[in-house]
Amino acid sequence: MDRGQRKKLIVIAVIALIVTNILTFCLTTGANVALGNKVILNVDSTEMADGLKKLVSLKGHIDKEYYKDIDDTTLMEGAMKGMFESTGDPYSGYYTEEEFQKLMESSTGTYSGIGVVVTEDESGTTTVVTPYKNTPAGDAGMQIGDKIVKVNGEDVSGKGSEYTVSLMRGDPGTAVEVTVSRDGQEQTFNLTRKSIDTPTVESRVIDGIGYLSISEFTNKTSEDFNAELENLLSQNITGLIIDLRYNGGGVVTSAVAVADRLLGDTTVVYTVDKNGNRKDYTSTGEVKLDLPITVLVNEGTASSSEILSGAIQDTGAGQLIGTQTFGKGIVQEVVPLKDKSGYKLTNAEYFTPNGRNINEKGLTPDVEVSQNEAYKNTLNVPEDQDLQLQKAIEILKGK
Repeated sequence: MDRGQRKKLIVIAVIALIVTNILTFCLTTGANVALGNKVILNVDSTEMADGLKKLVSLKGHIDKEYYKDIDDTTLMEGAMKGMFESTGDPYSGYYTEEEFQKLMESSTGTYSGIGVVVTEDESGTTTVVTPYKNTPAGDAGMQIGDKIVKVNGEDVSGKGSEYTVSLMRGDPGTAVEVTVSRDGQEQTFNLTRKSIDTPTVESRVIDGIGYLSISEFTNKTSEDFNAELENLLSQNITGLIIDLRYNGGGVVTSAVAVADRLLGDTTVVYTVDKNGNRKDYTSTGEVKLDLPITVLVNEGTASSSEILSGAIQDTGAGQLIGTQTFGKGIVQEVVPLKDKSGYKLTNAEYFTPNGRNINEKGLTPDVEVSQNEAYKNTLNVPEDQDLQLQKAIEILKGK
């Protein structure tokens, strides 16, 4: 064997050793190794490996054969969105940087848009549950129960609430056209977006009884709730009504923080993931509120508002009055990624303190009362016509 052949064999041996070490490293550590613009991925099945190869192959076909140019970012974001959509879970999803920023804005209680709280059913239909007062939507006459079918002429039927909301939000002063379906008829609203500082807590005294309305749970809701409650207590109220009707939920920890002042030191809710791991959320209030409590609920009461309602009901701190709640008993984790995009993923089910799983079932009120039909789809119900509110007052007065 001449010197050149020996050198060639040594090079081949070294390359083989390097590749073997890389593969061993990947298999034993679960790491990914980058070589220039190539990446060696550690996958947990042949099926996944074949799928990744197929994905790359399909991208190649699009690059070569599609009649328009599409940048790699658009293709990859579409693939990532599709992966989350394939779960069939309307509450999970991947978000681009811009979309993720808008998602996070919703938890602060301040954003630029039209001023509505919406919910989404299993078909992906977006329905208005709260049009805020003194906002573009509220001033224009949007109502509870309006189904949003188009935004700026684009059909959003079945596309989910988060996509629909992303189209309705934008810079203050810009125009947006929203079409809703109401009683089988379409109606279009031409609105101008504005900065919305969501008023999540409102209070007043009704015949000696404190009334607190919570429209959604944001990062500042518990602080606002405590301030409003202290104001009511200073007026020597004899009972407390908490109105969670059409409250679609929000930040779970905010609902738990509200429970601090109401329930004292107790379990508010616990979650269980697919591996059976349990996590308890506990209120840490030193003193339980020493007042009779009633909670107003209906079909628009969902998620975090059901957590608070369920805890009040299970601990015997108060009674629920109204109609069956929505039944969203699953929890989503919101995760930011390094490139400022992010995802939201349903990772557990939640249970009330007594172990009730209410997902797709809802909470049954202690006292069932339907709302006055004449005011069923509006927030502006005169006190003397609000049958659920009147029942709460009646119970607290001991009549």
